[in-house]
Amino acid sequence: MYSIKNRLVNALTVIIGVILLVVFLSLDFILDAWVDQQFDDALVEKSNYLKSLVEVESDEIEFEYHTGFMPQFERKDNAQYFQIWLEEETFAKSQSLAYFDDVDLKYKDVPTHGSRIFKIRLPDGSMGKAISARFQPQLSSDVNPADVTYIDTMYLTLAISNQRVSNILLIADLSLLFVFITAIFGVRFVVIKVVDKELDSLYLLNKEISELDAHAQQIKINPKESREIAPIRKELNRYIELNIQNVANEKRLSSDIAHELKTPIAEIISLSEMNIRFPDDIRISETYKEDVLSIAHNMKNIVNKLMALNQSTSGHYYIEKQEVDIRTLAEEISSELKFKYSDIDNRVVFVSSLASPIIYVDKFSIETIVKNLLDNALFYGVEDTKIVASMANDDKDNVILAIKNTTSNKLTQENIDNLFKPLYQVDSSRTHTERHGLGLSIVKNVAQLNGYDLSVDYNDEQVITFSVVIGL
Repeated sequence: MYSIKNRLVNALTVIIGVILLVVFLSLDFILDAWVDQQFDDALVEKSNYLKSLVEVESDEIEFEYHTGFMPQFERKDNAQYFQIWLEEETFAKSQSLAYFDDVDLKYKDVPTHGSRIFKIRLPDGSMGKAISARFQPQLSSDVNPADVTYIDTMYLTLAISNQRVSNILLIADLSLLFVFITAIFGVRFVVIKVVDKELDSLYLLNKEISELDAHAQQIKINPKESREIAPIRKELNRYIELNIQNVANEKRLSSDIAHELKTPIAEIISLSEMNIRFPDDIRISETYKEDVLSIAHNMKNIVNKLMALNQSTSGHYYIEKQEVDIRTLAEEISSELKFKYSDIDNRVVFVSSLASPIIYVDKFSIETIVKNLLDNALFYGVEDTKIVASMANDDKDNVILAIKNTTSNKLTQENIDNLFKPLYQVDSSRTHTERHGLGLSIVKNVAQLNGYDLSVDYNDEQVITFSVVIGL
């Protein structure tokens, strides 16, 4: 199991770390390049200055070098070095080279008036940079150029230690590394603090959930609640409300089941007690068996309905689609309901505007839906009024099954909203012992299992229409 906090902290640390690393590396490269360029420019300027000190006089070449003005070429420690050649012979060199026996600087061959910078190990053992240049000395102001026929080419090598610069760059690199590491840990610390603070609302929500009990109505709003947590709390409260409704429905269902079974059981007990107490009373004994059998059939009907309801709400309901002839189906359903409603042929009108009487559905499901809806319409419909069972196609080529009848009692909106609840009856006194309020619940569950849309419409003329949209 992973942690959102750890992933978020690690991700932010890596992202910010990569950005800082790129910035610091770029800064380090730019700084190193700039320092190297400045050092090289200083070498070039100083070599040009030394070349300017060499002049051609009337009969010789002079090097007007004054030791007191450039002490860096005179000392032994932390010194700078130069050497000038004329015709491959040493013309002049710095006093700093005299401290080392038989030590000369190296010279890199370059074109006339050209130069070359290279790394070198200095006489004192330290590393440095040197510049080699090839040049022709300038004429003195006292010399007439017409009197000079040839000027020899001279060579110069200037070497300076870059150890101090390297040390400074090393310190700068270590400083950048220290700042980078400190920044990473600082960013991680800040991110952890911010994430912990922002997750407080989630922790509080989790605490409130852990403290919920069976009597909880909802999770209260927390003052520190964030916009991301608010939808979670709302959905949890919706879930709690649904659970409360389900518990209430289960209690009502249990109570209604007990009530439905209590009545026939009480009747059987009462009949049995009367038969035992008055065995010779022909009024009781003559119809006792038939009465008990009728009550038993009623109980069996209740149990069968409850089992059908349970099957329609479980995951074991088997659906097998096949081609069904609606004309044959209508005849079979009419035949099955005729024993309860002898006038069914006169009251029910089957209408179909389908191009073909064959539809591709689960036969048991469509038979269950139509039979229960017709049974409900026949029982609660006004006598001598027509019940219309129609099938037609909509604009999406779906089949619309509609059963319309006129109710004997006026229904309220509350009645309409509760029609599909198990064991719900408009007649709260339950005077009709053969009705149990399970048929419409079974219809709703079977329709949902098949993916059908079930709806009910009721108007002021007390005409109620149950519609089932069957997608083919």
